[in-house]
Amino acid sequence: MLIWINSPKAPSREFLFLDRDGILNEDRPDFITCREDYRFYPDALEALRWLKNRSIQVILVSNQSGLNRAVITWENFWDTHHYMLQQVRAHGGDILAAFYCPHRPDEHCRCRKPSPEMILKASRIYRIPLRSTFMIGDRSTDMQAAANAGCRAVFLDRSSVVPLEGDSVPGIGNGLMRYSTLREAVVRMWGWKKA
Repeated sequence: MLIWINSPKAPSREFLFLDRDGILNEDRPDFITCREDYRFYPDALEALRWLKNRSIQVILVSNQSGLNRAVITWENFWDTHHYMLQQVRAHGGDILAAFYCPHRPDEHCRCRKPSPEMILKASRIYRIPLRSTFMIGDRSTDMQAAANAGCRAVFLDRSSVVPLEGDSVPGIGNGLMRYSTLREAVVRMWGWKKA
């Protein structure tokens, strides 16, 4: 497990777990191998600013098997990570920490989602109350990791034209909160206040 952590700049007891690829940036079937491949969704930068303005701390939990597949170099991976942070902060948002699993599925590690290990590790470091904390992701493995950790799972489906609540995700079942943009998800979860 790779961990990048920061100290909270403002006191807060509210946290949000986010997957990275497909949530903050456009995902690719051939991996995000360098900063040039990293393209933010505009609503994601807006959502991160909205969250920072309300002192909600954001923690990324992301499978990055491209590292152990030797598709992404370590240098490019960390360069992309720092580029992401720079852009988030330049647009008024922030990220408190990032937990990455570099392992391939066939390595059967303890940290790869759907394992809850990255979420649990973050909760121990920052004393996060998991039952009242959301995890937003775009795959069933994200939803399963949230459920396994005791978090409240939120499915982001960017293919949806309208927000869908109560839809099912394979392997998770019904009653799942489901939205089509990150901005919409965070505003719906924390209230319709203007940023």
